[in-house]
Amino acid sequence: MEVLPQLIIESLLLGGFYSFMAIGFSLIWGVLGILNLAYGSYIILGAYLGLILFRYAGLDPILSIPVSLFAGFLFGVLVQKLIFNRAMKLEPFMVLIMSFGLDVLISNALNLVFKADVRSITVSYGGDSFIVGDVIIAKVKLLVFVLSLLLALLLYLFLSRTWTGRAIRAVALDREGATLVGIDPAKIFLITAGIGTAVSFSSGNLYGILQGFTPFDGGLLTVKVFLISILGGLGRIESALAGGFLLAFIEVISSFYLGEGWKLFVALVVMVAVLIFKPRGLLGSKYYGET
Repeated sequence: MEVLPQLIIESLLLGGFYSFMAIGFSLIWGVLGILNLAYGSYIILGAYLGLILFRYAGLDPILSIPVSLFAGFLFGVLVQKLIFNRAMKLEPFMVLIMSFGLDVLISNALNLVFKADVRSITVSYGGDSFIVGDVIIAKVKLLVFVLSLLLALLLYLFLSRTWTGRAIRAVALDREGATLVGIDPAKIFLITAGIGTAVSFSSGNLYGILQGFTPFDGGLLTVKVFLISILGGLGRIESALAGGFLLAFIEVISSFYLGEGWKLFVALVVMVAVLIFKPRGLLGSKYYGET
């Protein structure tokens, strides 16, 4: 069997999920100017919510995505209103401290409730696969890939076709200019934080059926979405797609040819190269605060 086609397919399937996972982080960073270090823990919160709904309500993680979206939106709005709105009035470094503290709080709270055991959402179709030529495709990975792109498309349509979506993009580009045309940045901040967190919670659903997770996996996920945002750029759905697929390709290829321990190192090297030659990322656009 040819190895390269299999690696390419694995990269594409993983890249679709990575892209959707990072959209919320990129949106929050690009619009609010907040580098949220707790974002990875948001994803893990979504994974545990999906696990609870699966075990006690009998809801398939795919069917419980609307619940995760709603819960994530409410959680994001609440955190933004109670914590980050206050932190944004202080020095930028305080926002980092606040988000780091929130990350520690969430991970340890999850550890108290669920312990540090590895959990997973074991669906009936989790072990199914089919063969196309010489390539083996896992059904659950294909399902996650399709859902990730579908949800990303819906978010793209929302941002490009609705008044609220255009207002979000306007605030991301020029906060003062948006205010002059009647847009209230404070409301947009709440909506953006809610949407970004909703994306993280729903991607947690998908993450839970792809692999096992623990309360302390959020840190690595934050690093991944940070890398994706740097590689692809901020301010556009297409940027997250470009960064997500690139990171997935780097991880899959480097893991196979160099070993699992090399994938993060290679990704960081590529990130530095992108920053040198394309400071805004591959497809990044101008965002608030950039001169």
